[in-house]
This record gives sequence, C-alpha cells and structure tokens, in this order.
Amino acid sequence: MREINELIWHCTDTPEGREVSVAEIDQWHKQRGWWGIGYHKVVHLDGSVSDGRPIWKMGAHVSGHNRGTIGYVYVGGVDKHMSPKDTRTTAQKETMRRLTREAISEYGIKKVSGHRDYAARACPCFDAPGEYGWMVNSMAFNDPASLKTSRTAKGATMATLAGTGLTVDAAANTVNEVQDGLDQISVGNVVSVVVGLVVITGALLALYARWDDAGRPTLKEIIT
Repeated sequence: MREINELIWHCTDTPEGREVSVAEIDQWHKQRGWWGIGYHKVVHLDGSVSDGRPIWKMGAHVSGHNRGTIGYVYVGGVDKHMSPKDTRTTAQKETMRRLTREAISEYGIKKVSGHRDYAARACPCFDAPGEYGWMVNSMAFNDPASLKTSRTAKGATMATLAGTGLTVDAAANTVNEVQDGLDQISVGNVVSVVVGLVVITGALLALYARWDDAGRPTLKEIIT
C-alpha cells in the first residue's frame, strides 16, 4: 500500500441536479490521455458512493500533487449557468463527512484540501480545509475517551457526547450540526447548547478555557 498523507476534494463541474456516472468520468479522463478515471471515489447526488481508481494506485486529479494523496469527487459544483456553486445535497454532505473521517482513520490522512488550494479554479466550490480540517487533529476519531481532558470546544463536545454512549460517527455528526451554533457564541453571554435531549455541558467551559489560555483571541480563532 502506498503512503497516503492527504485527501483532496473535487467536484465534477456539472450542473446542479444532473447525475454523473463513473463511466462518464472515466470517459472524460480517457479523452485527456489518461488511462482512466483519476478520482478514487465518487459521491452521487443521493449520497451513494462509487469506487473509481483503486486507492493503492496514484490518482490523476491535481497536477503535481497526486503522489501521497487520494482524490474524492462529488457530483455537481456549478449552477445551470455553469457558474461555481456549492451544490452539495444534504445526503452528499453527510457522506462526504463520513468518507473524510474514514480516510483519516484508515489511511492516516494528515491534511484535507480542495482542488482550489492547488490550482487557480473554484473546484470543489466549498472550503474543504475549513469544513473538514479540524477532523485531522481531533483525537475523537481514534479514542473518544482520550478527549475527556480536552480544553477545546470541539474536543470537549466530542468527549461529552462520547460519555453519553453515542458512537463516534454519531458524535461527529452532532458536532457538525452544532458547529454553526458555536460560531454564534459570544463570550460573556449565558448560552446553553442543546442537541435533542443531550445537553453539551462541557462546551462553554472549554471554550472559555481555550480563550483565556490563548491570550483571549478573536472568536473566529477560538473555534477554528
């Protein structure tokens, strides 16, 4: 098995709502002179996943950055006028989070990027490092119990949820669901974060601890 350090996300650059098959992508890439599809996995509109190039084979998805990386692509990425747009369906977003977690766990991924981080283009039409980068440093995906002393908001949240008996995947999904809410928190306000019947009791204290320890940076720096 080759060494893999990075997951790079792509979009197919096809109009919102139009499905694309692996065979189509394979044909596109053959027309470029490649031996076949350059992506390792394809995420369809309904959230289902198709395998592309075998993981153990180097992909063909980012010029100069194929060695040591894997390339995953979601179907979509432009509107009906072919302008860049984050067209991901709810099902695609859920699957993409799962695939990212699995890649970190199975292959030891150390970095999550988007095609646009290496080329002058919009693909994948969303901020992949901003959305998934925190997963790389979160020990929760290997051992949720080890986060019991975490002083970051996300770490404490994962530890709290792990303590309720939720699976790692369920806890991670919950963190993603409340992340937008955490982005709204202002230090000094009395805020309770409630997800269904689960009260995330440690998140605010951990948020304050990190804020205080880090020299009281901006809110954006605290939670990213």
